[in-house]
Amino acid sequence: MNARRRAVILILSGVALVLAVALPIVVHEPRTGQAADAWDTDVRFAVRVIDGERAYNVELTEYPAISGRVAYEGPALAGGEDNWKAAHDYRGVDLSAVVDRTIGLGAVETVTLVALDGWHKTLPGSVLEGGTPCGKLILALSVDGEPAAEWNDAPLLVFLPEDERFSNQDMLDAVGPDGAHYFGDQPSSTGLMVKGVAFLIVNYDGGPLPTLADL
Repeated sequence: MNARRRAVILILSGVALVLAVALPIVVHEPRTGQAADAWDTDVRFAVRVIDGERAYNVELTEYPAISGRVAYEGPALAGGEDNWKAAHDYRGVDLSAVVDRTIGLGAVETVTLVALDGWHKTLPGSVLEGGTPCGKLILALSVDGEPAAEWNDAPLLVFLPEDERFSNQDMLDAVGPDGAHYFGDQPSSTGLMVKGVAFLIVNYDGGPLPTLADL
């Protein structure tokens, strides 16, 4: 395990220890009480959900695991050729469930995901409710069966469309030209992935973004 990976894991584990409460042995589906797929890792991942003056600390491994496969499309190559990236299998938690359990989806116009390094993306609330080309949105904690403790991108924002391909046109249709990511003047759905998500800001007003010091 390289030094950067160890540092990221230590930071995220420390954040989780600050935010987390004791986990039950059996994880239950939020609001339903049904037994769900429990996480089998000792590494905890936490995010802070912020809605104006209110803030909620969320232990992600309290939520059931969701798995899915997806390939992303990068910026078009010279000559206009498609630029599909390799597909990967992700395992994470439902982003809409996290927001609904803390804030309620009805109050969400936008949600901004902020990484520890300050990288952030803002998405319309409509993508959380489903029915868009984005498919299901998850905060992925592992990829391709790799143990969560050894993956330094977690939590990672991942889109899981039904056809397992998240194209640049899917991105434009779901979030609009202003919310899309671009490489130069070319749209690139790969840029919507946010690595190391630490904060979810509901209806971000454009003020200073939170940092690790705010935890």
